[in-house]
Amino acid sequence: MNAPVILLALLFGTALVMTIALAVAWQHFGRQRHVLTWTASYAVGILQWAANAGGYFLKSPPLYILTGIGLVVSGSLLAIGVRQRSGRPLRIAAFAVPGVTVVLAMAIAIGTTGSQLMQGFIIPAYVGGLLAVSALSLWPRERRFTPPERAFFAALLLFAVVQLALAASALLIRGPEDGKQVYRLIFSIFTPTNYVATAVTAVLLVAGDLAQQLGREIRHDALTQVLNRRGLEEAAQQAMALAVRHRRPLALVVCDLDGFKALNDGHGHIVGDQALAAFARLLASTVRRGDVVARMGGDEFGLLLIDTDARAAADVMERVRAEVANLSLARLDEPGLRASFGVAELRSGDASLEDMVARADAALYMAKNGGRDRVTIWREAA
Repeated sequence: MNAPVILLALLFGTALVMTIALAVAWQHFGRQRHVLTWTASYAVGILQWAANAGGYFLKSPPLYILTGIGLVVSGSLLAIGVRQRSGRPLRIAAFAVPGVTVVLAMAIAIGTTGSQLMQGFIIPAYVGGLLAVSALSLWPRERRFTPPERAFFAALLLFAVVQLALAASALLIRGPEDGKQVYRLIFSIFTPTNYVATAVTAVLLVAGDLAQQLGREIRHDALTQVLNRRGLEEAAQQAMALAVRHRRPLALVVCDLDGFKALNDGHGHIVGDQALAAFARLLASTVRRGDVVARMGGDEFGLLLIDTDARAAADVMERVRAEVANLSLARLDEPGLRASFGVAELRSGDASLEDMVARADAALYMAKNGGRDRVTIWREAA
């Protein structure tokens, strides 16, 4: 078995394994659009490498044209998937028009002139540019790369460099053999490594995204989309450590909807769920970026306000309390929600979130006993 057979078999096998792996990931882990698009990309890759093998062994121009089409389509789908995952604007025409143009130019070059320069240059140059754009599209906004993103970014960028190197080496081709050895050397050494690296890092990226999704589900409340009790405890551990280290204030607010049980009993759980979701949105929209909002259970919510003392936290909650009465629910004729708030500040002896929760709960209890629909600071309740 000669080297081209081994090389093409490796590329074909990688495309096949990736198609199966991504199809399974799409089927069982969320059915995300970009995973399906990448599945289609590697599925096209199966046909592409099969056509490449046929073109090489049969010396068939139509199969070489099919190989070029496969490269363009596979690369375009890979780039489209990256943009889908990144949430960037996607215009199919922006991929279709240049892709069709490149394919037509290649078909003319192979079918009419037989130009080896065009055949070896145009497709790698286009695919290299496409992969470079894909790598840039992967760059996250307003956050750092995750390790899987960084690996996939590097693989895409390296693959783009290799494709552009292939295109540059094609310019050396002047006769039947001149320059071909350089082209074949670059292709045989770097293409399998890059293709496998891109495939492996794509799987790692999908797995990393799944891990982040599962982590979010573990730490977030499904109904209100804010943190749950576990997420609050993890956030509090870090916030309390930073507050102690930098000697900065930290406030905890525990609050709930007044008469929530009566609302549930009188209007049903759907209205109750609407009330909780609306209250959570109000809380999240009021606090600053970096503050923490969590549903602690039932209709009880907790807020960690960074660099905020108890008095400042109470002022913020007064604004929330006034806005709660304006929340409207689809199945209630008129707004009528009310809420009570208990505020506690971090103290030097606090060992965990529970210490702050105990004082904030005591303040909330005082607010309830004092007539509800009010904000109470723990020091005032003590």
